[in-house]
Amino acid sequence: MPATTPKGIRIRICACLLLAMVLLPAADRAEAGGNPPSQVVFEVGYVRPFGDLADDFFTTELGLGIKEGLELGFRWRYRFSESLSISPSFHFIDYKNFKGENEGIGAYRIKPTTLKYSLELMYVLFDADTTVRPFVAVSAGILRNRVEGYWKTFEQAFDSSLNTVGYGGRAGFLIGGFEFSAVYNVNRFDTWRFFNTGYEESYVWDNMVFRVGWIIPFQKNRREDQER
Repeated sequence: MPATTPKGIRIRICACLLLAMVLLPAADRAEAGGNPPSQVVFEVGYVRPFGDLADDFFTTELGLGIKEGLELGFRWRYRFSESLSISPSFHFIDYKNFKGENEGIGAYRIKPTTLKYSLELMYVLFDADTTVRPFVAVSAGILRNRVEGYWKTFEQAFDSSLNTVGYGGRAGFLIGGFEFSAVYNVNRFDTWRFFNTGYEESYVWDNMVFRVGWIIPFQKNRREDQER
């Protein structure tokens, strides 16, 4: 089983993002004209799970047998300049249930979900007038992981959840009012919950999301005002 991410590293990542949120407005205010536009972004994505999420339910100790999922989310973005921005966001990941039948209980399902509250720092390349603008981003936040299902012995049903710290990296490109990107999310934690093995287990719930975002600006760009 891969080792979980060290707690100290996760704390440092979150601290760096929070520090950036405090310090960057002052550093970039001159370039942004002191009044950068804000945006709301609605996002949808196809989720490809890895680790214990994707491992076989019957032949592995912690596997859930999940093959895919759907992500829905939104973010509020504050742009310090045409290139640099920061955004708090919320995402819900609904994985496709693993279903089966057992002689003792009949039909059953294993249903994992994740709620993600995160802060993302994003940098966009090239000028604002460029048709296609690549970007990169890093994020960190709180994840709430939940599983509804049965022990692998089918002796007991359970509905358990826990909070952990996760982080991710994203890369993609902007075209007009849309974002197209791929995100790798690191979601690793230790818990006694979920499957009953008699030990505290290390779970790996990493995933890759192929995401499309629709950008809704609600503050006029200073450049547009000047052109008028």
